[in-house]
Amino acid sequence: MSGTVHGIWTLVVMISMLGVFAWAWSSRREADFKEAARLALDENNLNAEQEKSA
Repeated sequence: MSGTVHGIWTLVVMISMLGVFAWAWSSRREADFKEAARLALDENNLNAEQEKSA
């Protein structure tokens, strides 16, 4: 009985992780990833953050 419960739990967790990976790597998220990648290079955003901390 315990082995069956562990097996079902493992399957649920594995399917959940595959769902998260599929969501994160879907083509619909590509624009969000590109925007996030540019944040570190955006001087306007950097200046605004420095002004907030000062």
